[in-house]
Amino acid sequence: MRIFIAPTILAVALLSACSGDPGPEGPQGLAGPAGPQGPAGPAGPGADGGVVVIPDAMADGATMTGCTSPCHGFGNVVDQWRFSGHQKISAMAADEPVWTSAATCGNCHAIDGVERRVAGTVTVADGGVSSNVNKGHLNYKPAAGGASEVVYSGFGKNAIIHCTTCHAFTPTNDPHNTGKYEPGQAPLRVPGGTDDVAYIEKSAAGSTETVGTSVKYKSGNTCVYCHKSRKDITFYITASNKISSPNWGPHLGPQADLYSGLGGYAFAGAKYGTSVHTTVANGCVSCHMQGVATNKGVPDHTMQPALAYCKTCHTTYTGTSYNVQSGQSAVRLALTELQAALNAKGLLTRSEAKPYQPLSPEELADSNFALDRTRPGSNPDGTDQTIDAATAGAVYNYLIIARGGDFGVHNPTYTKQLLWDSIKQIKGTNPTSMTSRPE
Repeated sequence: MRIFIAPTILAVALLSACSGDPGPEGPQGLAGPAGPQGPAGPAGPGADGGVVVIPDAMADGATMTGCTSPCHGFGNVVDQWRFSGHQKISAMAADEPVWTSAATCGNCHAIDGVERRVAGTVTVADGGVSSNVNKGHLNYKPAAGGASEVVYSGFGKNAIIHCTTCHAFTPTNDPHNTGKYEPGQAPLRVPGGTDDVAYIEKSAAGSTETVGTSVKYKSGNTCVYCHKSRKDITFYITASNKISSPNWGPHLGPQADLYSGLGGYAFAGAKYGTSVHTTVANGCVSCHMQGVATNKGVPDHTMQPALAYCKTCHTTYTGTSYNVQSGQSAVRLALTELQAALNAKGLLTRSEAKPYQPLSPEELADSNFALDRTRPGSNPDGTDQTIDAATAGAVYNYLIIARGGDFGVHNPTYTKQLLWDSIKQIKGTNPTSMTSRPE
């Protein structure tokens, strides 16, 4: 009978029989193949004592491809936002408070400003009555008359424009809680349906109450809430206007007033047109937040305008800037002419303190129109100028166009109409920078 002994067992037996001192340890061998995946462990506790649920599958095309998409990760929404003007405003004010508890600034600049306005939780002082505040309107009529602005009622003191400023995240739809993102999961706070409206601060001529004017831009309604003048010029500009502050006039970023073709000062007897731009599907969003193909078509949160979108209508334009049909060049020339005329009347300055100086030749030549402010103490004796409604309207139009920063792109014809009328008002003659008034 033969007995078969496996080689491994035989080797062990021989080593045991010939035992001696152990030799040095040999080099480590190559790792073997990975074993099968074990069962998933139990979910750990969430920060609030609940359970964080991470889906098993996240690459089905409807949900995100991982816990970083489409918001976090290289080139995704958060990265895009870091290159936006909204982030820059937040960063500049990160180290110190930028407004007092009784200010209006937080209505746009606080992280919960839009949320509170949609809910109508703002402060209306002076026994005043506000209209359409839950649709973005900021002005109201105090009991004493005129116009004032609703006061921010939150606790923020810094400019923070973040995800929850515009998006209505809750514990039930926040991707940090749900573990996934699906299209439509981040609804905008401002209603943007076909019939939903937002308001700019421009009441109809002859109004006895500051109610504003409604516009319909769907998703773009959100932009209108903050990108406007904050001044209802129907009440703001009166028969007599004393320039006693360098901050007279519209707030920075009044793009909605120009885009709508409604927010500038209208001179008596003049006709003003609108723009086909206001008919695009989602207003501001259509151009400024085109879908990013590499991020599942989620809108671009840099909010930089897309020239390619402009060319879907301007099909013959082959340029690489927004100077379509030389429109921006024409507006720059007219702004330069109006700036010089207003400065000659002592109405503009960039000084930070008294005595406020008129613009210098260097400042007149640098084309930084948005830096210009109104000049107090500009009478020969150092007192403040008092100007009539038409002159104040020309100053206001200059500032609203300069501070819009687009040089006519949002509404080319309307912008040039305001400039033509304002230059003619200040100089008493037709502009030299334009051959005729646009119609």
